[in-house]
Amino acid sequence: MSTAHNRVALVTGAGSGIGRAIVERLADDGATVLITDLPHVIDSLDDKTALPPGVETHALDVQDASSRAAVIDTITGRHGKLDILVNCAGVGRDARLTNIKDEDLAFTLNINLLSAFSLIRRALPLMQAARGGAIVNIASRAWLGIFGSGAYSASKGGLIGATRSLALEVGELGITANCIAPGYIATPLSATLPQEVLDKTLRSIPVQRGGVPEDIAATVRYLALEGSYMTGQVLTVCGGRSIGDPTSR
Repeated sequence: MSTAHNRVALVTGAGSGIGRAIVERLADDGATVLITDLPHVIDSLDDKTALPPGVETHALDVQDASSRAAVIDTITGRHGKLDILVNCAGVGRDARLTNIKDEDLAFTLNINLLSAFSLIRRALPLMQAARGGAIVNIASRAWLGIFGSGAYSASKGGLIGATRSLALEVGELGITANCIAPGYIATPLSATLPQEVLDKTLRSIPVQRGGVPEDIAATVRYLALEGSYMTGQVLTVCGGRSIGDPTSR
């Protein structure tokens, strides 16, 4: 089994939930991991949270070009390479595409899609310096389409399409690029769902449980450390929900 010793990883949107679980899983395997998130989130981590060994913090507003440049400059100065990049930062603003505000559409696409690939472009020279690596983009089952969340669906569908194209371009460099499309995952955000919606969602999952952030972290670990012959793929981690609803029998 591969370990992450001597590997350097960058995870965006990693202050809590799925991103934080990814950081902890890679750190447990021996990686040096940069946990990045908005400045106020990083401040709270530095002040209150015991971070695992090998974890470094860095404020990152993925929307801001200078902030993206600063985190890459930090990695260059400290480590001189980057082996693993996980784009986990994301937002969703629910509204029908027929009446969503232009600024909400732009905000969602910028964070979920455009910023991720701007960071990838900046990171690629560091990954080449590492003589290969793994890029994992966290998408969503919503890329298939979801009522009332067209902007979010578009951003995640775009992320998947661009990742597949990226895999064709960087394969010769020894770099893999894949997406993970989570289904329902128990996070602070999903906890805000109305109870009746949550109950219906859980009943519709064939394995009869909701996912947890560690389920996604385990999949990231596989892609980053074990899956060197897998690239351009979308791994749907949803407890079987994508194949059908057992309550519809």
